[in-house]
Amino acid sequence: MNNVDIPWVKDQMTKAKIRKGSGDMVLKLLDVWNKGDLSENLAKEALQVFKELAMGYAIAEEEVPLDGNWVECQPGNIKVADIVKVKSDAFTGAAGPRHNGRVCRVTAVRYGDIIVKSIDDREPRLEGTHYSPHDLFKLIPS
Repeated sequence: MNNVDIPWVKDQMTKAKIRKGSGDMVLKLLDVWNKGDLSENLAKEALQVFKELAMGYAIAEEEVPLDGNWVECQPGNIKVADIVKVKSDAFTGAAGPRHNGRVCRVTAVRYGDIIVKSIDDREPRLEGTHYSPHDLFKLIPS
């Protein structure tokens, strides 16, 4: 499955005007990819997991025993003591692993910012961390 035609890839990237830096990275990744041997289903899964983790997105749910449903936060409907969860793709790069997927309790709402304290078991502990409501889910207890 993992036998990508490199001359075809180079032609495609040239026609699509892919910049040199990202094109070089793609070629390096394809070199490693071509050395693997995965079924089509495993290849698709590996690509999806790689994409998510490379961007710093959370792929595992935090194990916090809470009953209820997570709904998109809306500005104005969040109050102190609410339980919120940072969206799995709210942050990219180095900030992603620190923040994405975290479960927190709201400690304050100021000027549109939601200020929280983490209640999950992850390190580092978050306290006084500010988020936009658009980066959060809110727990609606059952």
